[in-house]
Amino acid sequence: MEFQAVILAAGQGSRMTDLTAKTCKALLPIGNMPMIWYPVQMLEKAGFECAIVIVLESTKSDIERVLLDCKVKIKLDFVSIQDEDWGTADSLRHIRDKVTTDLLVVSCDLITDIPLHLLADVHRTYDATITVLMAAIPDSAADVPMPGSKSKKKIERDFVGLDQHGSRLLFLASEADFEESITIKKSLLKKHPYINIRTKLMDAHLYLMKKWVVDFLADQRSITTLKGELLPHLVQKQFSQPKPPDKDLPNPDESIVSTKTTSDIYSYAADDYLTQLAREYSTWNDHRGDMADCYHGNPIRCYTYLKSGGCCVRANTLASYCEANRHIPKQLSSLAPGREIPLVHPTVTIQQKSQVGSDSMIGEGTTVGEKVSIKKSIIGKHCIIGEKAKISNSVIMDHVTIKEGSVVQGCVICDNAHLNDKCELKDCLVGTSQNIFAMSKYTNEVIVDREQMMTI
Repeated sequence: MEFQAVILAAGQGSRMTDLTAKTCKALLPIGNMPMIWYPVQMLEKAGFECAIVIVLESTKSDIERVLLDCKVKIKLDFVSIQDEDWGTADSLRHIRDKVTTDLLVVSCDLITDIPLHLLADVHRTYDATITVLMAAIPDSAADVPMPGSKSKKKIERDFVGLDQHGSRLLFLASEADFEESITIKKSLLKKHPYINIRTKLMDAHLYLMKKWVVDFLADQRSITTLKGELLPHLVQKQFSQPKPPDKDLPNPDESIVSTKTTSDIYSYAADDYLTQLAREYSTWNDHRGDMADCYHGNPIRCYTYLKSGGCCVRANTLASYCEANRHIPKQLSSLAPGREIPLVHPTVTIQQKSQVGSDSMIGEGTTVGEKVSIKKSIIGKHCIIGEKAKISNSVIMDHVTIKEGSVVQGCVICDNAHLNDKCELKDCLVGTSQNIFAMSKYTNEVIVDREQMMTI
């Protein structure tokens, strides 16, 4: 086994708290399938037979049960962590004893149809320390309306520096780290005088990484996140030099126990003897234009694969969650080839003169009344849609009742919510088990329990 697969599913959904107040983030429905099903399906499609899933202790049984109902074929080893605010690097550190090979790490909120061998080819070619999947952020991303908010969402940008071939990751920093100008070291420019700075790339949170990176994390507990701390650290260390060994004689009065034994990152990255020997006798080189050793002697190497076209979205915010649901009906065939997932479940009852668009989905056991219009929407399981209701650009979760004559546009309606006759909702979020009175009209509202609301 070349790579061990790890799915990170212990996040609490801090960027979409109105949705995750009563539902685990990994189990939020996207196209009537739980969010975590998509990375599991991706691994199955790539030929993985097993994977480690890191979950919260409080959600472990629910996630196990739901994935069992989804009839996944891959063997899943669920590892639970305490219900605390752990970062992604903390979660990876927690499973160090289970890591025996290089890793494939993926977040549970990633939905992509990428053939994983394309990412692995880059990783193998350059014997990379870490290889990152990135994708272009659509120009229209900032214009997508977000339920409950009148303002357009702000895109969090990263400055991503790539080499002239577009594969070597030379620079990485968040826009928030700078005020007016970007600082790039002269040593980096000497080695790579051509750097292409990109600002519209999304880190998909899919990484291939060396096993020693986890060993390094185990000893560096100050690093808590993969994308925000570990990855920029590795990118920066690519072109630094190891510290020279200390030539000073040890202090005879100092205890051996108190002597510092902390190793720098380059000691973890050292190749074994056979790898060094193979590289020495190999004629292959990763560059042209000089006679320097392969990889120019850099023990740490960060690369990226840029995905173009197809599907690649992270459902880690309310806006991106809605966008993922809008696109899912057209993407299912590429995300789960060979698996038949009907847009309208066979058990759905649809009365006469109702219209359901080909860009919509309706889940098991739902009843649709007469003269109903459903466009660009996801309707969950066991819902009741009353006569003459109009639903567009919305996500309706399970066991929701929408009564006669109601109009729902650009909304997210959570489980067990009840909309009475002739309600009109536009760009709203309705929380779990909320009851909306008849004839109510709401625009850009978040309707949740008071105890769920956060003070900003």
